[in-house]
Amino acid sequence: MLAERPERYPFLEQDSVSYRRCNTSSSTEVGNAIQSLSREVPLAGIFSSSEYFIEAAAMFAAKYGLPGANPEAVRACRNKWVQRQRLQSAGLLTPKFECVTSVGEARVVLTKIPPPVVVKPTMGSGSVGVRLCYTAEDVVDHASVLLQRTVNERGMPLPSEVLIEEYLVGQEYSVETFGEAALGITRKHVSSEPFFVELGHDFPADLRPQIQESIATVARQGLQALGLHWGPSHVEIRLTAKGPTIVEINPRLAGGFIPEIVRLATGIDIVRETIRLVVGEKTEIQPLRNGHASIRFLTPSRNGTIQAVNGVEAASRTEGVSDIQIYRKIGDRVGIENDFRDRIGHVISCSDLEMSAARASELACGKIEIQVQPH
Repeated sequence: MLAERPERYPFLEQDSVSYRRCNTSSSTEVGNAIQSLSREVPLAGIFSSSEYFIEAAAMFAAKYGLPGANPEAVRACRNKWVQRQRLQSAGLLTPKFECVTSVGEARVVLTKIPPPVVVKPTMGSGSVGVRLCYTAEDVVDHASVLLQRTVNERGMPLPSEVLIEEYLVGQEYSVETFGEAALGITRKHVSSEPFFVELGHDFPADLRPQIQESIATVARQGLQALGLHWGPSHVEIRLTAKGPTIVEINPRLAGGFIPEIVRLATGIDIVRETIRLVVGEKTEIQPLRNGHASIRFLTPSRNGTIQAVNGVEAASRTEGVSDIQIYRKIGDRVGIENDFRDRIGHVISCSDLEMSAARASELACGKIEIQVQPH
């Protein structure tokens, strides 16, 4: 594993994973590290599950003749504006959208796409910088903040551009795919507007067959439009009054422990099968069981320092609960960023029914109290 800060990943030491410290934001340094490794041992595969590095991984896999996604397709997919254009050109249902590079342009766009609108960076992950804006003033203020950012939360450079989109109203789902196969549909639970923090997932979503097929069909059409035919993808969709509409496509493994709830529900280990694919081995994605699994995330009530974590043992005794993790420890500082960084723990549960799994996770979460002392 190449990592700029290996200490960020405790499993490297726990599982005795070989690693090298490397500035992963620099293609030159990553290329040099891979070249050095290739002189020591044969390379079996090159891959990343992180949104920040999937493009580089695809590029280097292609350079060394190893299995991987089309680098150009990944590059187009990562830029949300380019992705929108590709989907629209393919005839898929899309919200109205415009890319702006100044606050003045943002004001002009509002004459064509009236609020409420979603304002977000063209490059990013985990809902960072994504906000629903109800008024022109909101749009100007948020666009101004985003346009002033030169680097993302990992210190990597950001383009000075912002995407303004018509707001899609409807329940949100995601389709987990592998190659051109849809493994199932995840029901997503997001925070209160104006933010879109993912607070929970249920897999698979119990939907009428015709709705399932319509959502899966749109996901496949989106992947086709972008030229994504290899490996795992995570297609976010809102079921609007006009029909299923793609929010965005991520050409990588889903985050938020979705691969784990897919494994618990179906027996399909997407992580394992992805590794097999990366190194050129035969993959197996046939379900072994027909269950359901849910995850709910724990978030801090306010900014401050964790003083105590109570109720974990009681929560673990909740029927159906299979896993509880707290990512932070007493004394750690926590804050509300209104994106994926808010998640400081989770509860996962399993059942034969979607609603039973969801209820178990929610019930267990309700038993856990994370006390935060304000700064």
